[in-house]
Amino acid sequence: MRILPIGDKATLGDHRHYPGARVMIACSLCGWQKTYNPERVIARMMELKTGGTGTPLEQVARRVAWNCPGCGRVKWRCHFAWPADFDSREAKRQMLQSRG
Repeated sequence: MRILPIGDKATLGDHRHYPGARVMIACSLCGWQKTYNPERVIARMMELKTGGTGTPLEQVARRVAWNCPGCGRVKWRCHFAWPADFDSREAKRQMLQSRG
């Protein structure tokens, strides 16, 4: 996965500006990572009444309560990321597809 260089102020709703981006939760201590569909993360946070599209990614990382499968500790970071084989042609294709 390639982390998108968005900055620290990114919110979950910013995924619309980056077609194909996934929410990546990564352990700060050992590097274990898992990606999620941003729309499903938003839906789940709304269901739990803990956030939505305006939720900062750093707050999403703080909401993860389970231990890391790699090291067993709880210190998460959250980013938007693209798959390693994702290129500009694929981004344009997905953007056009989402418009309709």
